[in-house]
Amino acid sequence: MRIKDRKRRGVARAWLWLFALAAIVAAAGGGAYFLLRPRPEPAPEVGLRPEPTEATAEEVHRVCGACHTYPPADTFPRFAWRKEVKQGYDFLHKDPSYNFEYPPLEAVVRYYEKRAPESLELLPVPIAARPAPVRFDRVAHRPDRAAEAPGAAHVSLVRLFPNELPKILVCDAISKEVGLVDPHVSPPDWKVLASGLTCAHAEVVDLDGDGVNDIVLAVLGSFYATDERVGSVVWLRGAADGSFTPVTLLDGLGRVADVRAARFMGSDKLDLVVAEFGWHKAGSILLLENRTTDWQQPMFVPRVLDSRHGTTHVPVADLNGDGKPDFVAAISQEHETVVAFLNEGGGRFRKETIYTASHPSFGTNGIQLVDLDGDGDLDVLLSNGDSLDSPYLLKPYHGVTWLENRGKYPFTPHRLADCYGAGSPVAADFRGKGLLDIVFVSFLPAEYFPQRTPMGLDSVVLLEQVKPGEFVRHSLEREKCDHLTCAAGDLFGTGRADLVVGNYIRGGSRGSSVSVWRNVTDKSTK
Repeated sequence: MRIKDRKRRGVARAWLWLFALAAIVAAAGGGAYFLLRPRPEPAPEVGLRPEPTEATAEEVHRVCGACHTYPPADTFPRFAWRKEVKQGYDFLHKDPSYNFEYPPLEAVVRYYEKRAPESLELLPVPIAARPAPVRFDRVAHRPDRAAEAPGAAHVSLVRLFPNELPKILVCDAISKEVGLVDPHVSPPDWKVLASGLTCAHAEVVDLDGDGVNDIVLAVLGSFYATDERVGSVVWLRGAADGSFTPVTLLDGLGRVADVRAARFMGSDKLDLVVAEFGWHKAGSILLLENRTTDWQQPMFVPRVLDSRHGTTHVPVADLNGDGKPDFVAAISQEHETVVAFLNEGGGRFRKETIYTASHPSFGTNGIQLVDLDGDGDLDVLLSNGDSLDSPYLLKPYHGVTWLENRGKYPFTPHRLADCYGAGSPVAADFRGKGLLDIVFVSFLPAEYFPQRTPMGLDSVVLLEQVKPGEFVRHSLEREKCDHLTCAAGDLFGTGRADLVVGNYIRGGSRGSSVSVWRNVTDKSTK
């Protein structure tokens, strides 16, 4: 009896220790695993392997909706859903703010696998009813010294000095250079303005007000996705002799995708809005208030305007006509939304949602603010073609959307084109008829999408606006889907809109960094 009593007391003490340990862990804030309560599976019969229970539609909507909009089952093929659900649960487990009961991972996987297609539907090959109304002569440019594959992540047409024709500003993410191309001389001059910087955007602006243009750089730090704080904002301070000196204004950020300048605080100083893309954890939208008194030691004070990661672009405009600069943020990742930040003064902004995609895999990657239909107010031209998430799939919901401004939020969406890997939409009057056409490019790296060549996929597309709001699609180039960026404008002073296409070629092939598409359309045929 004594032995049995000792055993009983020993068992009781063991249970007390277990309860005490649990209490200590819970009191110490054991993390999301204690706050999230998975629905228990029914106990299996001895010797039998349990069949996972399928989650209900209500449970799936609830658990997925905790972070983002509900993803429909047909956004991925059946084989891909386990990875997607696992990633979502990893996010839930890392965030202690989610305190609700949720179904087991296997139950949600079973829900999606039961409803998902074996493969995604293929888009039909677009065939134009007539030839494109614009003709281009193409010339490729690449630095002679370059030994690496081109990695143009951003191109723009700029005038750094007065009374000169536009030149091409290039951010090359592979060579880590910011270069300036002069296509007006033979051979074209390629000047390196800064090196050692992996940039996603370059903005020309006279930041210090000395009468000489500068360049503000959005520095990713790493082209490839990471939550490491490798991003920064760098000012290339311009001098009258054409040289530029790099000055870091803010570092220790997540990957920075965009920086724009405006007098947001209402003073005579230019402030900066920063799209800190980051990845899964790092990332936000920042206002850098300019408090500089000595430009030998510039001072910009950061303020978080939005804590969401994944912002790709922050173009600036006065959206409501009150004389104060506003901006629009394209926020990707699982958020997939476009938001207007309306300047209320004093560094305060009111948020208005312009558009939110129907699912979190939409792939937002390009935006332009433009009065597309000529009615006097700014619309949004949006592309969704991010193709760099594995598994590497041709997604039929990639393409370009016009968000029409009808004087209220949200804007009215119009789907203009479906296209795998679509990005960098730009509107310009290529025909000289007073109506804006649209050009966009496609990025589907050959190492991930070898089918792009046999399928003859579009790589440069023209949307001809035949009447306000009505567009006809024309393929300008196929198969060479190596374009992250493009820009449009009158590059040669002819009164015609030309096109510049940036090339990012993965896999070691040399190729050209940029291609200049000179508009040679016969005016008599417009």
